[in-house]
Amino acid sequence: MAHAVADAARHGEHLLVQAGTGTGKSLAYLTPALLVDGPVVISTATLALQSQLVDHDLPRLADAVEPILGRRPLHAVLKGRHHYLCLAKLESSNEEEPDDALFDTGGGARPKTVWLGEAGRLGKQMQRLRDWATETETGDRDELDPGVDDTAWRQVSTFARECVGAARCAYGAECFAEASRARAREADIVVTNHSLLAVDMLAGRHIVPPHRLLVVDEAHDLADRVSSASQAEVSPDVIDRGARRSRSLIGADIYEQLIEAGDALAIGLGDAMPGRLTTGLPAPMREALTLLDAATRRALEAVGEIKIDDPDPVRKQQARATLDELSKTSQRLLEESAHDVAWIEISDRHRAVVVAPLSVAGTLSTHLFSERTVVATSATLALGGRFDTVARSIGLSATPSTEDPTTAPSWTSLDVGSPFDYPKQGIL
Repeated sequence: MAHAVADAARHGEHLLVQAGTGTGKSLAYLTPALLVDGPVVISTATLALQSQLVDHDLPRLADAVEPILGRRPLHAVLKGRHHYLCLAKLESSNEEEPDDALFDTGGGARPKTVWLGEAGRLGKQMQRLRDWATETETGDRDELDPGVDDTAWRQVSTFARECVGAARCAYGAECFAEASRARAREADIVVTNHSLLAVDMLAGRHIVPPHRLLVVDEAHDLADRVSSASQAEVSPDVIDRGARRSRSLIGADIYEQLIEAGDALAIGLGDAMPGRLTTGLPAPMREALTLLDAATRRALEAVGEIKIDDPDPVRKQQARATLDELSKTSQRLLEESAHDVAWIEISDRHRAVVVAPLSVAGTLSTHLFSERTVVATSATLALGGRFDTVARSIGLSATPSTEDPTTAPSWTSLDVGSPFDYPKQGIL
């Protein structure tokens, strides 16, 4: 496998490798990766594998190749922005902020009396976060021990779409997320996850540093993670949150229009059955989404763009992000594209209409394989000894190395097997 990865990197040909658990896949791709001229990105699906790479495999291999390279190769971990403490969000959190968290739970607003019963615990966690902010060097949530509840962390973290950008943020020079990206740009090996890799592809590949070789471990999970990143939903709670966040920035008539759209969607979902919408959007839901489309367009125009002299750019960007997501999702649902599938989700605390792509193979074919060599590996890639099915699912042609290279990426495959397939003396 190590030789196959080295050959793939040398010749620029994509590679699919099936290797059973216990064969040492990580050592087999990290060894040639450390010797490749240029940055290499490793993407995993689980935190367990990410920790194994960063805490064990990479330090050991760095020791081994340092005499060969004449220097010690560097590695870095790249995570989504919401994994890091946001100093601007921490500064803007106040007595009123937890009330908004009622609508950030994703499960519907709870009665305020329930939240008040948790206020003491949340307050203590917020104070711990403020104290930790003065001590931490990375701002990485995974380094906070003991951790805090998601409700508390949401008050001090931000998603990429809600970030105003380092140039327009008062804390841009101290931003932990920006610092992590700077470290990644200097590293020889960057370890990230499938979810961030998917977001990077969909956002035009400006998050993960430029690189020549991408190794996708646990590749059997990649298509699902890309599909999740491409999925969007609209719910009455999210509409309510968008209205509340933008209320001070928009006129009363636009605010009422947003509330009316949320109420209309709630009524439509109240009469709907959970499951796939096979015959299109029901009339009440289409009317609600049409109202929402018009209301969010007006609200976004009223909020306007972020300016350097805005008194509270963080809250303004949060409002814009929520409204923009609602606007795009409502338009996507109303379009009823043949490439999308929509369904209703209903539970005790959550009601929403969801849209996702039927297949992400086209997206992967366009965005995953261009301008870099991809090695995809897993213990479960081949079916019946063939890689055709997984190749199609991740955007490759069914037949390796025979398609017109102008229409389909060229690739090869290797089935290493399991450690039980080898004679004892053959195990390295």
